[in-house]
Parts: sequence; structure tokens; C-alpha cells
Amino acid sequence: MALLDWLNISLGPLPWLLLGLGLLGVSLMIPNPVTVSLGCAGLVTALIALSIPALAKQLLVWAILSVAFTLILRGLVPRNSKALAPNRYARVLEVIPPGGIGRVSYDGGSWQARSQISDGAIAPEATVTVVSRQGNTLIVTPMPNLRPTEANS
Repeated sequence: MALLDWLNISLGPLPWLLLGLGLLGVSLMIPNPVTVSLGCAGLVTALIALSIPALAKQLLVWAILSVAFTLILRGLVPRNSKALAPNRYARVLEVIPPGGIGRVSYDGGSWQARSQISDGAIAPEATVTVVSRQGNTLIVTPMPNLRPTEANS
């Protein structure tokens, strides 16, 4: 059968309904806005297929709706979210000697850490700021320990 013969066949709403539900099912396992938009476009095309039986027109409607839903859903996904940002602080588990490596608790795991400042050791239970990461080692700086009397002086 030639391509033109395929485009002239009549197609009901059931294939579009199955396609839309299948893509929405896949989007539950792989959360991706494009998959959701393709699935939603399939469901709307299933409704439109009740009045437009030609496959070529249905494909055109599905393509236009897919692009439209993708652009709409793309705007709803946050690009930079403070909730998704990595934690900036860690707690020292093992002393970090000057120029040496210690261990910190960061985002629920134990990481190797090196101090960016080589003035002195950082004691256990101290809070440090994570500056960067080099491989599996975090580069940290100590947080200032200001007491209320020191802050007012």
C-alpha cells in the first residue's frame, strides 16, 4: 500500500485514545513534559476523530496539538528552583586538618572534604559552607562562630 493510500483511510477515535492513554502511562514512569503533551494531544485527537475520519487530517491535528501542548507545558516546568538547588551547608564528621582531608555529612551522605582556607583545622560538629566539588571531594569553608557578645562589639 502506498503512503497516499494510508493517508486516505478512515480512522476512528480508538487508536488515538489508546495512544494518548499509553503515552500518559509512560509519563508516569518517565516524568517528561513532552510525553505528557503527546499523550494529551492523542486524547484530544481522539475526540476530534469522532467528526474528522481522515487519517491525514487527524495526523495534522495531532501534530499541531503536540507542539502547542509542549510549548504550554514547557513554560510550567521550573527552570531554577530554590527547592531543587543543592544544599550549601554540611556538618563536619571528622576533623579537617589544614591542607588535609576530613569527612562531612552532606545531603544525607558522608563525603570527603578539604578546607579552602588553610589557616587551621575544622573541628567535628562544625557547620561548613560547601563552595565546590572536585570529583568526590567537597571544597568547604568554615562558618564564622559569632557569639552575641562578639557580634555587638
